[in-house]
Amino acid sequence: MELLMLSEDELKDLHRQVAEPLRAGTPAVVPLDLDDAGARTLWRACELCSFLDHRVDNFAVPLDPRAMTDGDIDAWSSRLLLPGERISDPRESDWYRSYWILVDGARIGTIALQVWDWGWAGPHLGFASLYVFPERRRQGHAKRLLSRLFAAVERVGLSALRLETDWLWQPAVRLYLDCGFAVVNWKHVLNLVRWRELPTPQVRVQQARIELLRESDQTPIFSAACDGEQLRWLDQRTEAEREDRANLQRWEPTLALWLATLGWPLIRSERTWADRLRWMDAGMPEGLAHKIQIWEAYARHHGLPVRTPRIPGLSYPSWEALS
Repeated sequence: MELLMLSEDELKDLHRQVAEPLRAGTPAVVPLDLDDAGARTLWRACELCSFLDHRVDNFAVPLDPRAMTDGDIDAWSSRLLLPGERISDPRESDWYRSYWILVDGARIGTIALQVWDWGWAGPHLGFASLYVFPERRRQGHAKRLLSRLFAAVERVGLSALRLETDWLWQPAVRLYLDCGFAVVNWKHVLNLVRWRELPTPQVRVQQARIELLRESDQTPIFSAACDGEQLRWLDQRTEAEREDRANLQRWEPTLALWLATLGWPLIRSERTWADRLRWMDAGMPEGLAHKIQIWEAYARHHGLPVRTPRIPGLSYPSWEALS
């Protein structure tokens, strides 16, 4: 079956429909002037600081991108970016279009947007490079922006709002979960989505139990509890829910990520741990546990700090041992 994809011109028109209304409102989203060298340098510095916030030793005092020169960007990049990571000039980006986030006319951060069509599920809005200046954080700006982006998805009729993020960037991971994103996969990084036509994951966290709930009646689809260092996992789907192959939403990976960010066990038994490679891309929590081993070992191998919850019952081998 041939996949029908939108043309480049059709995607540009959808992007215009998304972006133009975002110029007004709070927070506003306005394009970066690609001819302004100083603006490009600041945008690159913000992009770099989105990495450095999670990699410098004194993470309690975030670096200020507004104080960085092009030379500073190059020096920090050579020290703390991993192989394959690069802070490019926004003029060179074929993947996303660069924007400022504004509140009351003042820049408070950056974001990059693009409308994509991968040939299935319909065109979606992807975003990256979400960064907020340190003194403007914890004021609700990022959550309000994500709400505006999802409203744009609904207004234009796109299929979803999507992004990729890093397990080691815990504040970002928790933000996206709190804003209703679900896990698509963890094949290389965490791939997250909010589908326009599917319910937002609703998670109830209690002292002894975490439940993923049905939107209709707030009853559990899946429940999880601790049994020492093991996870007790209860599948409470109906027969119809188990047989619904057309549903793009897979709840198990989303609950697994919630468990991980809260420092809960991810391993149900020795047998399910032995089967963890079945879920290397997505699925049950053992697959995520193994990916966490890999991601964290790779970071430590390159001398980066790891500030993530310790998962009960999970070992943390070296990169050399895993390789």
